[in-house]
Amino acid sequence: MTEPDTVLHVDLIALAGGVTDAARTELLAAARALIEIDGVRCIGAIEADAGSAYDIAVCFVLDSFGVLEPFGTDPRYVRFLQGTVAPLLRGFAGADVRLESEWPLTADDAPAHAACLALEAPEETYDWEVRDRLSEWTTVRGGSSVIGLAVGERQRFRGLALAFDSKAPTADTDSGANATVAGRWR
Repeated sequence: MTEPDTVLHVDLIALAGGVTDAARTELLAAARALIEIDGVRCIGAIEADAGSAYDIAVCFVLDSFGVLEPFGTDPRYVRFLQGTVAPLLRGFAGADVRLESEWPLTADDAPAHAACLALEAPEETYDWEVRDRLSEWTTVRGGSSVIGLAVGERQRFRGLALAFDSKAPTADTDSGANATVAGRWR
């Protein structure tokens, strides 16, 4: 059954040079602690392999569009961004999408790898064109996947796709992607 109001918020994080493994581990632990915020259903992250546009993609599955603003302004999330993420940054982007199907992972699922495609497209691009490009990208990868189109106005990325698998995916830019992250799912 489709859950049309489920929203995926993704923070794409490019780390500055010299960030230690301990700092990365602390960032991921701090992200996971945000599960305590009302309306956050699931949190996961991709630790990127070489060739990815970003080093980490933190994925927050939210119960509904109505949870998005309270989540984004929650003091715990703000502290996470300002106190944990900001000191480590080289670059940052975010996206909010309404999922087109159910989130494919349960608490018992532990895929070894994941890939994320964040797709930019001109404003005049139709939603069906964005959806087709995202679907094509996930079909090529196999495994379980989910796609979503941007919610709200003025977002850099028009849509996101996540693909999960037991084998390592590759980051690429062959589908008009402006950002791909591929690596271990945490």
